Amino acid sequence: MQTQELLQNLLTQKYIKSIVIEGNYMTNKSAVLLDSQNGTVFSVSADFLFYFKDKSNNGWLTIPEELILNGKKYYPQLGDSITKNDGTTYYFTTKEAVIEMASSYFKKFIDPHYGIQTIVHGLSFFENIDDKSDIYWVIFQKFKSRKHQQIEAFVSSN
Repeated sequence: MQTQELLQNLLTQKYIKSIVIEGNYMTNKSAVLLDSQNGTVFSVSADFLFYFKDKSNNGWLTIPEELILNGKKYYPQLGDSITKNDGTTYYFTTKEAVIEMASSYFKKFIDPHYGIQTIVHGLSFFENIDDKSDIYWVIFQKFKSRKHQQIEAFVSSN
């Protein structure tokens, strides 16, 4: 898949609830994708700076013209790495590598059931024979797609 297509796919998926997307890449070319469970984050700024940080605080980013860390100016090259005072290590790589890392991490959290709303209805039947009472439940499940309003499916079990 081409890099731009992979990026658009990454930022337009419907993810499980712990994955949060902020911003709109399609309109302003900036967005953040966050795993709220462990702090893993992917960020794109002005379609220029791409950043991916894993749960161990390792960060991969595209190469900026200049970077100021710990009060010093750096002019990183492809393959360089810098470690901050807090132990966070930044690795400088290509846009394609950053997008590929983010895509392979976040694809595990795509929600295949997004947009399906489940409605459950049931009936109960009582049967009294002599001194014994039995209750029977019949469940009807109706599935309605949020994306395609014309689709309805019913499942019944006794």
